[in-house]
Amino acid sequence: MAASKLSPKQAAGLTLLCFLALFSFQLLWTHDKLERLRGLRRGLRRRASRRGGGAAAAEHIGARIDRLTLGSDSTGDAALFAGGDEATIIREGAASASARAGAVDGGGALRGVARAGALPNPAIIVFCFNRTDYLNVTLHSLLGLQGLERYHVYVSQDGNDEGVASLAASLGPTFLRSAGGFEFWQKHPRVPALGANQPGHAYLAQHYGWGLGRVFDEREHSHAVIVEDDMLFSPDFLLYFEATAPLLDADPTLWCISSWNDNGFQKGHNWDVRRLFRTSYFPGLGWMMTRQLWQELGPSWPKDHWDHWMRDDEVSKGRECIAPELNRNKNIGEEGANMNKQAFKRYLKTMDWNENVTVTDFGDLSHLLLPAYEASLRADMAAAIPFEFSYRRNAPKPEKGKTYLVLYTVERYTRISLRLKVWPYPRGHHRHVAVVPWEGSRFLVADRRFCTLLPKEHQLPPTEGMRPVPGKQWQSCRDACEERGLTCQAKDFWWLNSCAVMRKHFPCEHGCTIELGPDVPAYVMDSNQTLHQYCLITQKASTCVAKHASTARLCACVPKEAPKAQRRLQALLPTAAADSVEQQQQQEQQQGQQERQRQQPLGAGSGDAALGLG
Repeated sequence: MAASKLSPKQAAGLTLLCFLALFSFQLLWTHDKLERLRGLRRGLRRRASRRGGGAAAAEHIGARIDRLTLGSDSTGDAALFAGGDEATIIREGAASASARAGAVDGGGALRGVARAGALPNPAIIVFCFNRTDYLNVTLHSLLGLQGLERYHVYVSQDGNDEGVASLAASLGPTFLRSAGGFEFWQKHPRVPALGANQPGHAYLAQHYGWGLGRVFDEREHSHAVIVEDDMLFSPDFLLYFEATAPLLDADPTLWCISSWNDNGFQKGHNWDVRRLFRTSYFPGLGWMMTRQLWQELGPSWPKDHWDHWMRDDEVSKGRECIAPELNRNKNIGEEGANMNKQAFKRYLKTMDWNENVTVTDFGDLSHLLLPAYEASLRADMAAAIPFEFSYRRNAPKPEKGKTYLVLYTVERYTRISLRLKVWPYPRGHHRHVAVVPWEGSRFLVADRRFCTLLPKEHQLPPTEGMRPVPGKQWQSCRDACEERGLTCQAKDFWWLNSCAVMRKHFPCEHGCTIELGPDVPAYVMDSNQTLHQYCLITQKASTCVAKHASTARLCACVPKEAPKAQRRLQALLPTAAADSVEQQQQQEQQQGQQERQRQQPLGAGSGDAALGLG
């Protein structure tokens, strides 16, 4: 049977009913959202009153709620209500009004309280390339952060991938409602500064320099939180930066705040969500810098390996970063410019992070200022129980609740890192001593060569008479030392493994970068190599016999030992005879030195130059 047609009056009536139904639904939805906003406002008013802020503080919070638009989508709601019913909020206790009004309270304590105004004009810059799926997750995680309304957000793309551009355009309106501002940039065309074959990390470094220049030089922001397109963020990610920012003003030996603990693996550790520490090893991976620091670094920003460059002693000048024990971001990028699936699975996938807790008060941060921090660390080291990891069945085991001092040399660090479940190379340390809580105990892990906080009896100095000798291109250190009547000492390579020492013997025109190989430290002389005119330093032990066709090594050479028969004879000789032998050796050394000076390669620098170990 054919369907009957509606008359004009019936059609008009049906249209009116549909309109009334939609209008009623809109009223109910709006009423529900208003009630949620009023409830949030009342809760924040009560919270402010309990914390002693008084009516003025409550009105300030209420006014901020009133300014929130009702036109947000579900993502905006997540940003508004993040840290509410499902999140845990941790505070140290009632902070004084003076502490909230400024970073330093009346008693001189440096309060770690997250507060509006701690950063005068902050920005967040998200660096990306062509990983649309990762970027989508990262941007939605960013939208859920408390305090986002105080930050101007920049999404900076290297190139013009259409998927990335489309995503940024679609989320732009949401960011404009939730953040203090939003812009999408494209660095296009992608012009490789090091040639068409430059590696991915070079593109990344050049993109960083371009983007940070725009944030600080053009937009003149006071601070920038720097993230990439493969991160998830803790609920207190931005609050953490606001709470710790005053440290950068209070202590000139600090130059960045990072949200990343290189040793922050999950297994066996009881990381404290509120505890912070100083690290001499630049961590990166979600960090904040100031405009003043950019004005210092920007003119010489590198064209590749920007993070290695930041770890150069001549760049950092001994300055350190603040980092949390428990990471404030989670890296999800299995593949990227500096990452592959195997490395991601082994390291980053198993990192612990603060997924649900919101910390608004980190307590008194004065202990992180250099004098107090080192005094406390020295006291802890003096009181710690010496401990050595061993695989023997009857070896002593650490007891819970106690603090232990573990000494190491870099050559044997891998064994310690496997036992403590930390990064396989030394990281996250203050002047080469790292604090690692593990299975209920606390370990102070100190490098015998470079930890100046150790007592002299525990320190391991260079071999007596050791001096750096620059070799020729494609020459082993065994041969370079032999040419000068010396012997290569492999354990002393670590004393040469810094850019400051390398620059005393090679030009290092493009700076230094990290390479893992037995023939490092070295200088790249081959113009066909990507790293031409770079000085190479390493994180792994070097050997005396290794060599590379493209590089010249810096060698650790020591005086040769006399043969055993000669040493036994000298022990039996009268003093006068021994003195005669010693005088003869001195004459031979002087002759050898004159010969070495004649053989010294041009432009290689003096082999007798001071080590400059710092």
